[in-house]
Amino acid sequence: MDDHARDGYTRLSAIVPLAARQRALPEAWRAAHRAILAGWAVDGRPPTRRDLAGRPGVDDADALLACLAEDDMVVRDAAGEISGAYPFSRETTPHRVTLGAVAVHAMCAVDALAMAPMFDAATQIDSACAVTGRPLRITMQGLATATDDPGTGTLRVGIHWAPACGHTAHSLCRQMVFLADADAAASWQAEARDARRLYTLEQAVDLGAAFFVPLLA
Repeated sequence: MDDHARDGYTRLSAIVPLAARQRALPEAWRAAHRAILAGWAVDGRPPTRRDLAGRPGVDDADALLACLAEDDMVVRDAAGEISGAYPFSRETTPHRVTLGAVAVHAMCAVDALAMAPMFDAATQIDSACAVTGRPLRITMQGLATATDDPGTGTLRVGIHWAPACGHTAHSLCRQMVFLADADAAASWQAEARDARRLYTLEQAVDLGAAFFVPLLA
């Protein structure tokens, strides 16, 4: 990971320190959080409260989910079920990821890029440029990336480093976007040059892997 990617990782970890929050959980709840992520990757959906209540050491699934939501590790819907657990979202987002045999949505561009290294799997990301709307497809195997368009060697990931307000899923995550080429990246960055940073695809993958892979370790 180069210095620019490391700076992005440090910024993101300061805003939403998922790994540190997970380490602070009781062991059974830490295992339950990992099971939420692993289960979503297998089933294409989050486990229910009933699923979690059957896990060893989870006597109160509502208490577990309330704690995870308070720590911004999951997002809950009106019924109290899981609607998001970084990097996954049950909401329809601009970032659709085919992960093994399932199709899921990622919270943001960085989250989409993190799934392949996180699960050491093959993925296909279907998204769009945040400026032009141009469709983008990225395939990955672990940390390796490829695109279906030779011109996307100039593809960038943009992050608007604004403080998170409420759940990161509904604030910062919406400011992590794909940008199709140098012109789109320059246009996007010009709107808030001091707060917006651009990352190559490789840098964004390294950033996302460093942030998410420890959650399953």
